[in-house]
Amino acid sequence: MSYVMTTHHLSKKYGSKMALQDLNLQLPAGKIIGLLGPNGSGKTTLLKLCAGLLTPTSGSVAICGEPVGQGTKALVSYLPDRTYLRGNQRICEQLDLFQEFYADFDRPRAERMLAELNIDPKARFQTLSKGNKEKVQLV
Repeated sequence: MSYVMTTHHLSKKYGSKMALQDLNLQLPAGKIIGLLGPNGSGKTTLLKLCAGLLTPTSGSVAICGEPVGQGTKALVSYLPDRTYLRGNQRICEQLDLFQEFYADFDRPRAERMLAELNIDPKARFQTLSKGNKEKVQLV
């Protein structure tokens, strides 16, 4: 069986606070998985570790059998609670930034997706509804 994500004795500590402790988990390919738990149980920390935004204190994370790193960044996306996009920028300006920053960014595909979602690339990000802001972040 192939796994999209595997953790092996994964732990993450913030100062003296243990966010994840000795997590061993395998998520099989081809399944929809829900990550449920009370506030502070480490759900967001786990997702950030999978995206390579955090480094484990100990243990490891693998995505499709590959250790989290440069190669897995193209496989994992993370949509944070708070946006990192600048509100006063036009969406097309944000696309310029992503095209420059990410070698595998597909500008024509992003533009098609915006058109399908009826989002004007000339609109300023701050003028969009919450739902449309989330759509732009996913694009």
